Amino acid sequence: MPRMQIKVLDKAVQIIELLANSDRGIRLTDVRTALSLNKTTVLRILRVLESHNLVSRNGDATFVLGNRVLWWETCYRRNFDLLAVVRPHLEKLRDLTSETSIFSIVSDFRTVIVNQAVSSQVTSSRYDLGAACPLHAGASGKAVLAHLNAEKRKEFFTKTKLNRLTKGTTVDRTVLERQLKEITDTGVAITRGERFETTASVAAPAFGADGDVLGAIAVIGPSERLTKSRLKDIVPLLLQEARLLSGRLSRGARA
Repeated sequence: MPRMQIKVLDKAVQIIELLANSDRGIRLTDVRTALSLNKTTVLRILRVLESHNLVSRNGDATFVLGNRVLWWETCYRRNFDLLAVVRPHLEKLRDLTSETSIFSIVSDFRTVIVNQAVSSQVTSSRYDLGAACPLHAGASGKAVLAHLNAEKRKEFFTKTKLNRLTKGTTVDRTVLERQLKEITDTGVAITRGERFETTASVAAPAFGADGDVLGAIAVIGPSERLTKSRLKDIVPLLLQEARLLSGRLSRGARA
């Protein structure tokens, strides 16, 4: 690799480290000042990082880490073969329901998709691995949020703004807390059109060795096919796999 390309790579890593050490994101001027680079160079590097989903741009003109970094971090933290443990449960749910099944972990008050078994149907739902979503939107996020300990849930409501992703996203705290109570009572979260207008999903929490919620396993698909009665039929299948998966994860994923 030419020396100039190596220098650019060094600067890109330094920018990622600046983002990793920032709680609220950084502005272009912050990067220029910290690394003594001109505006053109910083913009060029940021745009390349953004194209690879390593950097994301907020609406307030700040830059934050992108979803791919979350995916890398997930792979590193879950080096006890989490994906291999989760995979059979996802495939079983896909085969039983004919719909896509996904597994997401919780990371910084967001769910991050780390594995999925995609439906073979022509019209099906699928996500990019590493895709992240706030906990208040969608079945996976709500299944996690409902089972966070009291301290963590309080921290979520303190730090997180309930932004609207679609017209179906819950943005009223009182309504959301009522929904979370129902989820803890039933063990599952069922949502329609909260992240994407035309999808429906049902999710159940998965717990780790310490008893804390680690993530969620879910079945997703087109809302026209996943009717209320169909989702109700899927619930016992999902709960069974969630229990089995939590059992394996609680043993350190070695069984």
